[in-house]
Amino acid sequence: MQLNERIIAFSKLGEVIVRSNEELEAQVGKARYMNPWFTNESIWDSLNAIRSNFLNRDNLESWLNDYKLTEISSPKSVGLILAGNIPLVGFHDVLSVLITGHKALIKYSEKDTVLTSFLLNELVKIEPRFDKQIEVQERLKDFEIVIATGSNNTGKYFEKYFCKVPNVIRKNRNAVGVIYNDVNDTDLKEIGKDIFQYYGLGCRNVSKLYIEDSFKIDRLFESIYDYYEVINHNKYKNNYDYSNALFLLNSEKFLTNDFLILRPHTDIASRIATVHFEIFTDTNVLVNHLNENANNIQCVVSSKPINGVKTFDLGQAQSPSLSDYADGVDTISFLKNI
Repeated sequence: MQLNERIIAFSKLGEVIVRSNEELEAQVGKARYMNPWFTNESIWDSLNAIRSNFLNRDNLESWLNDYKLTEISSPKSVGLILAGNIPLVGFHDVLSVLITGHKALIKYSEKDTVLTSFLLNELVKIEPRFDKQIEVQERLKDFEIVIATGSNNTGKYFEKYFCKVPNVIRKNRNAVGVIYNDVNDTDLKEIGKDIFQYYGLGCRNVSKLYIEDSFKIDRLFESIYDYYEVINHNKYKNNYDYSNALFLLNSEKFLTNDFLILRPHTDIASRIATVHFEIFTDTNVLVNHLNENANNIQCVVSSKPINGVKTFDLGQAQSPSLSDYADGVDTISFLKNI
């Protein structure tokens, strides 16, 4: 298969992702049943983002154009350990391996076994030659390269276990948001999407806010009120109630609007239903702080550009392009050069 043929096949796969596809709708229902965190809305958010951002032919061609990929004479077997925190979170890794011509040995997360499997089956229907490039494994074996995503604890295990082969090991990261005093109400409302989409479970969800001094916190609570229904999700509410009780018991200072806890804290990572925050007065100091903590930050959303820091607009944390690589590791370059 030539690169252009692979691009065409993936672009045709995007045409499968429509709500009128009854078979896909059935798989969405199955995925919801297997993982209570996966709601119909969150699954379709992920599917639509993949269709428009990843499986668009122009986007695929533009993404790969600068790499000047050549056909691989000896494809490698790439072990993929996929995460399952949000729907289809590992799809970009699978796409990267297959589009470069390598073989994907896939170990699914038990939290997300349905959707990627369905899309890959559809891909094989579109282009049967992909069948030889895809193998699902319960336990990785016969791999020559590994791309693995997990927690900080599992990441240490991965680094030790896979140290003898070329690898990309990803650990915990989170998104942070920067809010300036002059942010308008329309833009400020978008931060709610960055916080609450996928119930805050994604590595690109905002778990920490840097708020400019004199900004009125009430404005933030007012702007995100439309997301109050998250508290009706049983698992989210359990996390909210637990944190609320814990912080009260420990006499910690925090603010709440009854569905989100804002906790003054220096840590970037926070519990579900909780967002940490710090007040800043000097943008230069903030830039230094963000750069010093870059290894813990997946992306930065901000109400305006920040010199020295790559940022996304508020509301765009969960809409990465093909070239917005997890942990900043360019997987195409990695796969090209092995």
